[in-house]
Amino acid sequence: MKLSFKPADFLFLAISVILTALSLLALKGSDDPVAKAVIKVKDTEYIYPLNQPRELEFTGEIDKAHLIIHDGCIEFVESPCRDKICIHMGQAREDGDFLACLPNRIIVTVEGGKSDTDN
Repeated sequence: MKLSFKPADFLFLAISVILTALSLLALKGSDDPVAKAVIKVKDTEYIYPLNQPRELEFTGEIDKAHLIIHDGCIEFVESPCRDKICIHMGQAREDGDFLACLPNRIIVTVEGGKSDTDN
């Protein structure tokens, strides 16, 4: 009996392998004790440690947005978007936290560090 694979079978296999690898990486988490803010603006990614206070300004899809890093967290303080939902999201400080200004296409995620659920 000869097995025959179709292109869709290879596509399904490739997607399965990628999703499995991503799941394992997500479960593993980061061992880095210092949390980092990963900021995506358009096609560019910026990384800043959350243990070093600083003011940041990024030009997004609409205009400039201002973020600050202080006391181990990051937050939007000014944004050109209409509803200012990104500002009202508050602070992000633990692994997995995120902030987003969707109209301005700026996304912030926190990676690494310790969360309250870590032992």
